[in-house]
Formats: sequence, structure tokens, C-alpha cells
Amino acid sequence: MDNPFEYDFNRGLYYHYVAPDVIVGSQPRNALDVDALAAEGVGVILNLQQDKDMAYWKVSLKEISERAAHHGMRLVRTPAVDFSPHSLRDTLPTAVSALERSRAAGDKVYVHCTAGLGRSPAVAIAALYWFTDMQLDEAYAYLTGIRPCGPSKDAIRGATYDLLSGRPHEHFQHEPSHAFATLSSWDRDAIRAKLLHG
Repeated sequence: MDNPFEYDFNRGLYYHYVAPDVIVGSQPRNALDVDALAAEGVGVILNLQQDKDMAYWKVSLKEISERAAHHGMRLVRTPAVDFSPHSLRDTLPTAVSALERSRAAGDKVYVHCTAGLGRSPAVAIAALYWFTDMQLDEAYAYLTGIRPCGPSKDAIRGATYDLLSGRPHEHFQHEPSHAFATLSSWDRDAIRAKLLHG
């Protein structure tokens, strides 16, 4: 695979550690890929794919689920439409909540979509933004410096707006391009409370 921005199904798992307990990568294609994740110590597979994504690549969710269960791994699904910033925006809070709850329980989490270039890295960036001291640009640069990818920064800003503003979803389009790209400690506390205890 010469271009890291293109998905090559035949390459197999293509992933990067973005934290000691968080891995972002491409879809597990079969039971052998799940075995490889188990060998890495993964306890939770967080899947952002829709059923049609797996069907297109002829990946059996049943096979993945059964092999994950065999290893004592949990499979968590928070589907988002591929290449849709609006769908990703809506999915991010649920996906980040699942990620952070799993980490808090002591699990290593493998976060994936199909190629691991859009949806899954966006989840990891949002988690860094909401759960560490990094601002959005820092979190984005940190992750894309580890894993070549191009997730939607606006989807993350939009999800941040949704969690904090209390205003209608569609009003976000009138916000300036830098709005909700930085958080105060109070903002982070509010987001964490919603995602972990809400």
C-alpha cells in the first residue's frame, strides 16, 4: 500500500496506537483479524460501521462477533454514515462515551470504521479534545501526526456545540469557524459529566 489515505482490503489490519489503551485502525475482516487484536490485548472493539459497509466488503458481523466473544472481548457498535459529517457529529458523543467508559473499566479499545481514516480517528480526536487538556487543533495534529488521515474537524466542533450550547442543532452553521474549537476546564467537566454519567 503506497498511499496511506487509500483503503486496501487485502492489506489486513492497518492500525496505530494513539494512547497505550486506544488503537485506531481499519476494520477487522475475519476471525483471524480478531485473533490479532486479542493478541494485542484488546478488550473492546468499537465499530463505527453501518451494516452496509461490512456487506460491501463481505465482512461477516456474525463471524467477528463470535470470535470476539470467544476471546472475551466486547463488540460495541455506534454506526455513522461514511463520508457524512452530519452523521458523524450525531454519533460522536455516543462513541466517545463508549470509548471512555471502556477505558475507565480498564479495557484496551480498538476503534475502527472501514478504512480507519475518517470516522474512527474522529472519535479518538474528540476523546482527546474532551477528556485531556488538548484543544481541538492540538488533538487533531497529535492524532494525524501518528496516523495519516483526514477526519472532519467540523463534525467534532459541531458535536461539541451540541453538548454545550443547548441551542438547536442547525444554529451551529451560523457560528464562526473557530467556535467550539477550544474548551475551558468547566466546559470539559460539563462534557465529561454528560458522557460518563448522563
